[in-house]
Amino acid sequence: MTTSASRARRDDPSRLEALASVARELGSPELALDAEQTDTRLAEGRFYVACVGQFKRGKSTLLNALVGEPVLPTGVLPVTSAITVLRHGPRRARAALRDGRSLEVAPGELSRYVTEDGNPGNRLGVKVVEVFVPSDLLSHGLCLVDTPGIGSVFEANDVVTRSFVPHLDAALVVVGADPPVSGDERNLVQEVALRAGAVLVVLNKADRSTPEEQREGARFAREALESVLPRRIERVYEVSAAEALAGGPSRDWTALVGALRQLAVSSGGALLASAEERAVERIARTLLNDVGVRREVLERPVQESTAWLHALGTQAAAAERALGDLGVLLSATQSRLTGEFRDRHERFLGPAQARARADLGRRFAPKARGRPKRRLGELAFEAARDVEREIVESFRLELEPEAERLYTSAVERFVELANELLEGAAFAADLQMHRLDVPEAIALRERSRFRRAELRYRTTRIPPMIALDMVLPRGIVEHGALRRATAYLDALVESNSSRVAADLVERAGASRERLEAELRTRIRAVLERARRAVSEARRRREDGAGAVARELERLRSIEDAVGALIATPEEGTRS
Repeated sequence: MTTSASRARRDDPSRLEALASVARELGSPELALDAEQTDTRLAEGRFYVACVGQFKRGKSTLLNALVGEPVLPTGVLPVTSAITVLRHGPRRARAALRDGRSLEVAPGELSRYVTEDGNPGNRLGVKVVEVFVPSDLLSHGLCLVDTPGIGSVFEANDVVTRSFVPHLDAALVVVGADPPVSGDERNLVQEVALRAGAVLVVLNKADRSTPEEQREGARFAREALESVLPRRIERVYEVSAAEALAGGPSRDWTALVGALRQLAVSSGGALLASAEERAVERIARTLLNDVGVRREVLERPVQESTAWLHALGTQAAAAERALGDLGVLLSATQSRLTGEFRDRHERFLGPAQARARADLGRRFAPKARGRPKRRLGELAFEAARDVEREIVESFRLELEPEAERLYTSAVERFVELANELLEGAAFAADLQMHRLDVPEAIALRERSRFRRAELRYRTTRIPPMIALDMVLPRGIVEHGALRRATAYLDALVESNSSRVAADLVERAGASRERLEAELRTRIRAVLERARRAVSEARRRREDGAGAVARELERLRSIEDAVGALIATPEEGTRS
């Protein structure tokens, strides 16, 4: 999947290569390595599909089944203590350590590096383990990533999994019927969905549940995950990885493998292009923030910078506490919004149902004319669904702009107060990069997850009733069909208009939670960058005023160069 553009980089450095050079110059070797490794991966056409989920969902077994052999260790205890990447190639494995070393790993020794038993608490300092497998599924650039399970007894595993999230391109979310989707899983999936170009959901261990439990588990998983995803889940793949690995019943296994193969062949180029843009933006913004802080600290007297750093720590802690208080106030405001949305729904419902009933009669008459009696019930229900779609869609189009206005007015003051906290936790030069833009921050940033209910069970009729229609006069049959369709229409309008209001409530809540999380992240990032900048400024001042002036000029030049990399995307984007 390597393109001509990526091959041309032998003579023309990519944006990521340029950013890596800047990071090394600024003394950020980890960021430089991040940029270099991402650039290499993308140039080779490799994209990451991360397998994520709670501890003991069977993620490692699932990945073994997908590549067709038990290359990853599995067990009763939490087994994965490091990120493991399965990629195409002759069988071998290597471990990259945090100290920069790379070790070849014998196939039989993999558990020494990636399990809690062999590597408790990751005391070996393993950053990532790459396992090469000659699997056809991996031959088009797809790399499967085994992540530590969240919610295990080893808290560090959660940190490792979340630290990998910015690097993933698609996700294979593994859930189970017992236990069902947890709050931690929903939160992780929400993080993943913000970055992943595709999300596939797998309900594993189908062989351990009854068909009824599987159906209920799939339904619950879909509803729980769609409540936090900015997209619909088209399918939940019900599989047993253990059965598939043993060559047993396929269930949805063939469909799952086909979906991953299709992802690699048809969508790989788009995932790579998206990954490049995300990486450039993420690394460039980090560098610009670091440069801005370093420049500001160098321009201040050293005593002032030291005192400021101490005050910054105090202000940051106070800001986090104040954000908690503001969150309580915003939650109360959101409760008022919820009440307002529901009031609007109640005021809408009665008149809407009356209008829908009148529309149904007008719609049904021409549909029924000249049609067989046996089809009148079906045609009446079809007309009811047509009417409901129009009525509820008009309600959604009317309510959504009003909901946006209500949410905006509710959180506008919150954002202003939050920006005051940010101003107290940073200094003038850095504020321009960290201050929240009010119009962007207060928008309903979550996408609609509204999903129309069909209520098909309300259209079912038993055979004796159908047979009776065949002997009754046509007028009576038409009247009965219209009466049943009217009751069905009332239920449809009530259910789906309620779902419209509930969707707006959920979007407001999710937008508010993201806003609070973003503010906390920004405050903590300001403090960490400031600490590094003060330490660097002290070293420069020891070399004299000339060294300080030269460093300031160098930092300004870096700012211009990095800013240009963000503003002007590289020509020849991977496809």
